[in-house]
Amino acid sequence: MKAYEFSALPSSSAVASGVTILAAAWFVLAGGAILSDHHSGATLEAARASSAPVSTVYYIPAEARETIVVEAKRSAS
Repeated sequence: MKAYEFSALPSSSAVASGVTILAAAWFVLAGGAILSDHHSGATLEAARASSAPVSTVYYIPAEARETIVVEAKRSAS
């Protein structure tokens, strides 16, 4: 039996190529938009405030401190 071909529809490879080119173009445009984005002053201030070094010191009472000792023997083989 002969397989029927739709002459008006593109082949699978043409559709795959078109989708690949469309996706690549979208990524190029999105990358360009990200790189050319101008940040507002409020966004930059928020980024500076959140990137400040944070140092937290906790006091641990002596009765809460424990020492763990691990002992093991090696086999001769």
